[in-house]
Order: sequence, then structure tokens, then C-alpha cells
Amino acid sequence: MYKLLLFLKKTDKEDIINIFNEQTVKHLAEVSGNEIKSAEVESNLLMETKYSKYCEVSVSSKDEWDKKMNSRAGKELNKHFINMHQFIDLIFVNYKDER
Repeated sequence: MYKLLLFLKKTDKEDIINIFNEQTVKHLAEVSGNEIKSAEVESNLLMETKYSKYCEVSVSSKDEWDKKMNSRAGKELNKHFINMHQFIDLIFVNYKDER
């Protein structure tokens, strides 16, 4: 399993929060082919950076993720990430098959 964990940094800018809710989540859904829901980050006391929103995408493997990101929707998502880079943090997690 391969996951993208996406965090929106805490901000008072309502337009950035709206972009995350309306565009970021939409782009992730288009790439993944699944409904994506965002959640409120209630607490992250031990982290220096504070976050307000979170969402994640799961796929079966890194190869599947790479294929999705090479699609038209994936390229649009990359552009979106570039435009939002100062407001988001991305973490990729790879649960490698240990057989």
C-alpha cells in the first residue's frame, strides 16, 4: 500500500482554506478515482509546524501512484501542489510488501 498524507498549514487566510477544501480535495479525488474527505487536525502539539486540515490518498503501490500522477489529472495535481507549496506539507508512506 502507498499513501499520500497531505496537511494544510494553519492559516488565517480564508481563501487558502477554501482552495484546499474546494480544489485540492477535488484534484486528489480526480487522480485517485475515489471520494476524498478532509479532516480537521485537532492537535499536533509535538510538531513545530501547526496544521488545520488533513486528507489522504491510498493506492495499492508506488507504481500505481506514479501511473496516476502521469495522467492528465495527475499533472494538474502537480501544478496545484506547486501553487500551494508554501501552505501544504506532503508525506508519502510506502507499506512495502515484505514477502
